[in-house]
Amino acid sequence: MFKKFLYLEWKSFIRSASFGTNLALKIILGIVAFIYAIGFLAAGIGAFYGLKQANLDPLYEVNKFVIYYLIFDLLIRLFLQKIPVINIRPLLTLPIKKATIVNFSLGKTILSFFNLVHSFFFVPFSIVLLYEGYSPLNVIFWHLAMMSLFYSNNFLNILLNNKDYLFIIFLVAFAVLGVTQYYDYFNISDYTVGFFQGLFETNFLFLIPLFLVIGLYLITFNYFKKNLHLDTGLSSKHDIAKTEQFDWLDQFGTIGTFLKNDIRLIKRNKRSKTTIL
Repeated sequence: MFKKFLYLEWKSFIRSASFGTNLALKIILGIVAFIYAIGFLAAGIGAFYGLKQANLDPLYEVNKFVIYYLIFDLLIRLFLQKIPVINIRPLLTLPIKKATIVNFSLGKTILSFFNLVHSFFFVPFSIVLLYEGYSPLNVIFWHLAMMSLFYSNNFLNILLNNKDYLFIIFLVAFAVLGVTQYYDYFNISDYTVGFFQGLFETNFLFLIPLFLVIGLYLITFNYFKKNLHLDTGLSSKHDIAKTEQFDWLDQFGTIGTFLKNDIRLIKRNKRSKTTIL
């Protein structure tokens, strides 16, 4: 069935009226993704030896800043990552299980660039750890734990999608933590590094991130499966119309009229609101 879904996705892409534009856009995005992948690959290899030359423990230093890496990754996902969708209206009338449709939609997110790009850092870094004599079993457990945490961000992003206020909360939290650590008021990494280091030093502690990503997948799966019918999630939404006068702009005369229209247009469009935020 998944093969049939992939076939339908391919047909939808090549038969689209904007096929040329979509193809050019995907080529450009592919080039950008390749550049980022090379950068992460170089960082994954160079991070170990660069930190080693600075007389620092490479693994400990990476674990020290993983908490910021995870928060920043979630911020980028909330701001940029698009949620893969599938047109399910015609599928709901066919003898296809809802679980199959949801699994396919969530499976598309697993192959997202926002997930795969982290492998270009952690895979070479883990290989260097093995090359430098670190315990193979511990490195494998640590690597699985790290990737599980980033895939947890993937499903968190799906659950938190279209909630702009959460993006602001995470952004403020990230900024506050960074400023307080820079000025030595509070260093959250002193409290989190023990857990991330324990993912390497303690056997089976990696099961916590693994169970976390499995749990988030099941929560996301059940949420979408529960709402996978036409009379709820796919029904059109009707908002109550309201007008805003912005009388305080009348003091600017004719320019105030144009300012009112600009503000109304900005508030109506999600992309403009997100850009302002």
